[in-house]
Amino acid sequence: MRVRRVRRIHAAAKLLCCLLAAAAAPGRAQAQNLPQECKEAMDTRSPQGQVDMFTRCLDTGRLSGESKATTLKQRAIAYMHLGRHQLALDDINQAIKLKSDDADNFYLRGFAYRALGQYEQAVQDSTRAVGLDPQFAAAYANRAYANKALGNVSQARTDAQRAQQLDPSVKVPRF
Repeated sequence: MRVRRVRRIHAAAKLLCCLLAAAAAPGRAQAQNLPQECKEAMDTRSPQGQVDMFTRCLDTGRLSGESKATTLKQRAIAYMHLGRHQLALDDINQAIKLKSDDADNFYLRGFAYRALGQYEQAVQDSTRAVGLDPQFAAAYANRAYANKALGNVSQARTDAQRAQQLDPSVKVPRF
């Protein structure tokens, strides 16, 4: 039993790295609008260092709207790399309030929900991400994993196939 749990944790960690890479870097236009502290945080390789730097950036009070949403999203990704999914969820919820039409935000929140074992919410947010961006392979993959966990194997297979059609490199559940 313990061996299976450890394997699942290792598999989840690998998946996290692969899936978050899709949402890890904001567009050049977004990055150019950020204060220097935020730009430097994106170049930092340490997730804890990123959290610290994004926090300092947010604490300046110079961010609003889209730039604040982008910074919250980036800090959420760093939190996820640290396994601090509830803090990531808190940041993503704030980002969604600022930018509710961003598929990445719903994908990331769905990912955080799935990491916290809240599979129905993960399916809902992944569905919202796909609705905003029908070509978002990682969102289909996330929904596939959540549906599989809920026992919705047929839907999970369909989502996994769609994810692979869109991006053959995306990781999907095995059946």
